[in-house]
Amino acid sequence: MTKRELFMANLDGEFTTRVPIWIMRQAGRYLPQYREFRRNISFEELCKTPKAVAEVTAQPVEILDLDAAIIFSDILFILEPLGIDLRFDPGPIISPFLEKPEQLSQMAEYEPESKLQFVADALLETRRRLGNDIPLLGFCGAPFTVFCYLTGIRGARDFHKTIRFLTNYPDESALVLERLAKLSIRYLRMQSGAGADAVQIFDTWAGELGEKEFAAWSFPYLKMIIEQLAEENIRASLYIKGAYHLLDYIRILPVNVVSLDWKTPLWRAAELLEPKTLQGNLDPHLLLGNRDVVVKRATDILHEMADYSGFIFNLGHGILPDTPVENVRALVETVHSFERTRS
Repeated sequence: MTKRELFMANLDGEFTTRVPIWIMRQAGRYLPQYREFRRNISFEELCKTPKAVAEVTAQPVEILDLDAAIIFSDILFILEPLGIDLRFDPGPIISPFLEKPEQLSQMAEYEPESKLQFVADALLETRRRLGNDIPLLGFCGAPFTVFCYLTGIRGARDFHKTIRFLTNYPDESALVLERLAKLSIRYLRMQSGAGADAVQIFDTWAGELGEKEFAAWSFPYLKMIIEQLAEENIRASLYIKGAYHLLDYIRILPVNVVSLDWKTPLWRAAELLEPKTLQGNLDPHLLLGNRDVVVKRATDILHEMADYSGFIFNLGHGILPDTPVENVRALVETVHSFERTRS
């Protein structure tokens, strides 16, 4: 069974004796090869140069023997064609922030298939680089999370800026969120057409919301995107950091895969979400420590999910830049050496 066959079988909810593994933010600063490559190219230039994207997307697969590649990009490029100034230093810096509803009239209309074509080109180039036996993933930011950055979030201390806009201008907020949802559908459709085997939707900030606020400000737009993808047979995964209190909502979305953070007990998610494929959920902080701890915790997760049909190993959030490569290698080897048997 090729890596692509193994991954797609689990994505479709099948039981396999081997478990595939990929890692959120797997192409990045923890890899010396990535740091060397970045010495002569800016983040923005890298993301908009298909051959460069193919190189850094392929690095973790080729170096660490991971079972899937995710295209190297950023969730906020969807904002740039609206007329938003976006730069990275090193994190995203947006100007102007959305603070008043009058600003909405200044946002340009655009065609994602044209303005974000560099992502499709990068997927095509990456497929040429990796061949047909490696699954390739696309992604986008969920409307609520993108809206958070649009309204000024650079860290948790800024979350009040988003809530202030949402509560003061609910009608205008709904218009922006719906527009982002419609753009995301077209953006993900484009990625699928360019060769992405599946797409992941990152709603990282939605876990900060209470249930009622999630139901109003995030869920309807996730539902709009995921239902449309399902109708077009585009396989999709959803990740929400800190989503334990939101599993009842996630359960009713027609999403193929639910990616879980480390605070969500896998057994509980399995009870609520079966037959959806589950993905996760090793705490990325553990990779900073002792190799034996990494192996032990990964083995615990594998045993916990030994009977579950449709399981993809991942971290509960993005890999941290200071992570030792040898710990990642030990993690991948642990997953690959584990053979599941149904009790």
